Amino acid sequence: MKRLAFIFLLTAGCDQGGAADGYRFGQKEFDRTQPAITIITHPTIADLRAKAPKAAQQPEGRDLMAWSIIRPDGCEVHVVDPARSYQPQWIGHEVAHCVWGRWHP
Repeated sequence: MKRLAFIFLLTAGCDQGGAADGYRFGQKEFDRTQPAITIITHPTIADLRAKAPKAAQQPEGRDLMAWSIIRPDGCEVHVVDPARSYQPQWIGHEVAHCVWGRWHP
């Protein structure tokens, strides 16, 4: 019985679904192990959304929380200033685009 309880505790902390950003990793577009990344911070989420290009707009049901521009020579990541709103899941999500491209629909 103790062993069963121990196994339950070990598996209870495992990822049971998607990541904190609500996405699942799909197909890699490319694989950059040393991407050149420029971080652009915005003072508010409203400012970040207002400055987003049309291509970054989200499908209905999702809110735009960060965005990136992928170029052959690097990547530009746009996030809300973490001193105002620290959201590591969105920073990581956009950095993942810099490393692996457009990996989700």
